[in-house]
Amino acid sequence: MSRQRASFSSSSELALGSPELAKILTYPRGDDKEYAARLLELKCLGVTAVFAGGRTVIGGTSVAGKGCVGLVVKAKVHGKTCALKIRRTDANRPTMHDEVRYHSIANGAGVGPGLVDHSDNFMLMEFAEGATIVEWAQSETIDARQASAVVRSALEQCYALDRAGLDHGELSHVDRHIIVGDAKVAVIDFESASTERKVANVSAAGQSLLVSGAVAGALAKILHVEKEAAIGVLKRYKRDQTRENFDAILALVS
Repeated sequence: MSRQRASFSSSSELALGSPELAKILTYPRGDDKEYAARLLELKCLGVTAVFAGGRTVIGGTSVAGKGCVGLVVKAKVHGKTCALKIRRTDANRPTMHDEVRYHSIANGAGVGPGLVDHSDNFMLMEFAEGATIVEWAQSETIDARQASAVVRSALEQCYALDRAGLDHGELSHVDRHIIVGDAKVAVIDFESASTERKVANVSAAGQSLLVSGAVAGALAKILHVEKEAAIGVLKRYKRDQTRENFDAILALVS
């Protein structure tokens, strides 16, 4: 579950061929042959620059996110800033192709940063600018109108995933997987997604947004949602995933 972070004001370019970039591209098992192959793979994708920046540090170099499958950094592709996800050399999968497929399904449902390109070891996506939802919820500048709009947007995207038959798999931890920007709310990171499980996106995210956890605790002070009421409508939706039952969840934050 890669945590894509917002702040890149202090980002710096990692020169192609540099030891710092080698550590990132072949994390955690450095290998000169693998590094050379991955550099060529990046060039074939049109990547012209890779940037350090973020709150996670790998061997002295900061990155936007780190998960069980990959690292996320900022990159330039044909002059456009993108998020670059790099498959770890010890990942539990040989390529990024399954995640690309799930990400494409999400995009088809109108969810997630747009997929730009991919290869065996890399995914290029639109970069989701903003703060993690827990950082946003705990700020002192949001009001009830803003909180309602963000929660509704996040839940609508979860409902779209439910309708598409794609279970994200990690939305019980919304603090790691929802980014709140000035322009939009983005659900990110589909590395644990599946079309084989029963979908539980609204149920999982609703629990984390409205019932328990750091985000729910912060939002409760702003939206004044009654926990028992939230539990009731979420249980009803879990039993029967109709639009009517989903609208009852949205009504709590309207």
